[in-house]
Amino acid sequence: MRIIFGRIWFVWYGLVFILLFLAFYPFFYLLLSHKKGYIMADRFRKIWGKIVTYSTFMFPKIIYETPLSSKKQFIYCPNHISYLDIVLTGSFLPSFNFFMAKMELSKLPLFKIWFRTLDVPVKRENLRSAHSAFFEAAKKLDNGANLIIFPEGKIPNDTPKIHYPLKPGAFKLAIEKGLPIVPITILDNLNRLDIEKYVCFPGKMRMIVHAPIETKDLSIDDVKSLSDQVYSIIHSELIKHNII
Repeated sequence: MRIIFGRIWFVWYGLVFILLFLAFYPFFYLLLSHKKGYIMADRFRKIWGKIVTYSTFMFPKIIYETPLSSKKQFIYCPNHISYLDIVLTGSFLPSFNFFMAKMELSKLPLFKIWFRTLDVPVKRENLRSAHSAFFEAAKKLDNGANLIIFPEGKIPNDTPKIHYPLKPGAFKLAIEKGLPIVPITILDNLNRLDIEKYVCFPGKMRMIVHAPIETKDLSIDDVKSLSDQVYSIIHSELIKHNII
């Protein structure tokens, strides 16, 4: 019975997701047609994501270990356990943000418009493509945006465990730009949406935003230790909440 309900809710979530996106699409298209509209486009994306989330009876709870200054830039590094992570982080993290995500997402009809403009696709297995993508992300950081990047690179096969080691790109970028890294632990999204089983369920969506880790005094030699620190914070939180 639970599986039947999950399949029905999966269809419901998909319909809400697509229909609301299509309703917002004219605004996205207009705002993303010029770089001056990117900040407003991100605000509309947040509104869209919040409507999708609440109208499908999913209830985010964002827990901050420490308040984040709206005057500072950050590189957000969440664990990745479900495709819902994109909606949750994109809609509920503060300020003006852009994503850096795998190239495959840029080929999906609903996401193409974002990856041609605000967000940055990356093909990690191609060194030249990856270098170009991180160069583009660096330019967007220089223009004042915050970066959301899943340092695992993709949803791990053994999710909700966090994959080790994390990809180094986010940490290299943080050190090069002297920007704080913010580890984020997402706890419940695999229980809300499991794309492999085609099931979706209403309920809580907890996201713990950990204290920023400063990088100004770090060098490129510290990339691994910084990566391991972020891994340890998220891994420990998953254990603490009996997720793994």
